[in-house]
Amino acid sequence: MSTKALTEATTDATTGATTGATTGATTDLFERLVATWRARRSQRAYHPEPLDRARIARLFEAAQAAPSWCNVQPWRVVVTEPPATAALAAEVTAAARQGLERPDVPFPAEYPAPHREHRAACAHAQYRAIGISRHDRTARHDAWLRNFGLFDAPHIAIVSCDRRLGPYAYLDVGVWLGYVLTAAAALGIDTCPMASLASYPRPLRARLPIPDTDVILLGLALGRADAAAPVNAFTTTREPVTANVAFAT
Repeated sequence: MSTKALTEATTDATTGATTGATTGATTDLFERLVATWRARRSQRAYHPEPLDRARIARLFEAAQAAPSWCNVQPWRVVVTEPPATAALAAEVTAAARQGLERPDVPFPAEYPAPHREHRAACAHAQYRAIGISRHDRTARHDAWLRNFGLFDAPHIAIVSCDRRLGPYAYLDVGVWLGYVLTAAAALGIDTCPMASLASYPRPLRARLPIPDTDVILLGLALGRADAAAPVNAFTTTREPVTANVAFAT
């Protein structure tokens, strides 16, 4: 075999081995990523012990890799620590009891099918897990108020973005949130994204450094979930991909 032929054969063999190893590593990464997504749950009861600040910082540092339109990186986040978390929970709960709901971004006026059915199924599964009947309005109201008690989480992250950027910035924040939830799951940090907290922006702005030029989009509970809490036992379902994705030829 000539030197040239030997070189080409070695190159081909090396490329083939490298390609095979790369394909295997990519498949392994993909499977682990999918497993992480499928195992993740929104947790609605927490132990009170705070997380180490460096661990939380590592989480949000990782999520800075999220893409955004023109790289504007619109997400702004304020993370509470004890005792500020409990103080904020008390004020937001008081606002909820008074019924002064005024979100910066209006909630949907209606949920058309099939979204209405998905939403109802989620609520029914949650109430069933904690033993609340469909007709027990008092218990349902108390369960709803737990949103504003932050589920006893030691930390809440309030997420906002500059309102002058418009709704496309909200899409960027949604992409970023997916990175946050994935990174949190990988770090063993339990989470629950909560649009409900955006219902009462006034106490959030009174307590936290959120400028009036920002629109408040959601809260994110962070901590270590209470595995013994019945509410953390329920799960939601997902439609098959064909319900959401179509190919056009």
